Amino acid sequence: MGKRKQPAYSSGEEDSDYVVSPPKRLREYSSCILKFDGASKGNPGRAGAGAVLLCEDDSGWLLREGLGIATNSVAEYRALILGLKYALERNFTDISVNGDSKLVCMQVQGLWKINNQNLAKLCREARELIDEFQSFEMEHIRREFNSAADAQANLAIHLSGEALQDQLKSLNIYLSTYLLKLDRDIWFDVLCRW
Repeated sequence: MGKRKQPAYSSGEEDSDYVVSPPKRLREYSSCILKFDGASKGNPGRAGAGAVLLCEDDSGWLLREGLGIATNSVAEYRALILGLKYALERNFTDISVNGDSKLVCMQVQGLWKINNQNLAKLCREARELIDEFQSFEMEHIRREFNSAADAQANLAIHLSGEALQDQLKSLNIYLSTYLLKLDRDIWFDVLCRW
């Protein structure tokens, strides 16, 4: 006689011979760090949004989105929004955001006035996403501390309106292998091939 098919999941109420545990998932974290950056070649020109979303154990995701033609400020906002949306999709509740765009960091926090209607709309969208987190903090960082997000933004310039993400096992390994040992022109070529 053939074996009875086991259910994929069980609430524990079925016959104990057929109880199957749910598949193991990656360890879940409630907090994350988001590093974002935008790039535009020409300003306005071909643009890309890049972000790195990091868990507490230094694992995470590399995110990038091609934007077509846009200004650098629009690309920076779109990178922030890309990362915030992805963090919410991953059910993070607490987020610390780092970016090298002083304009975006100050405007999102309400410290600087927004004179451009398009940027005001993007800022409202970012703030609406931020409101969905239990806690939020944002810090402006120097460009040299944002190289992983910068690399994703520069890769995204070559995408035509699509968003991509890669699982990241360890940002430290990624940085030491692809960024810190190589100068900017060389690591960009390495990432394009990767």
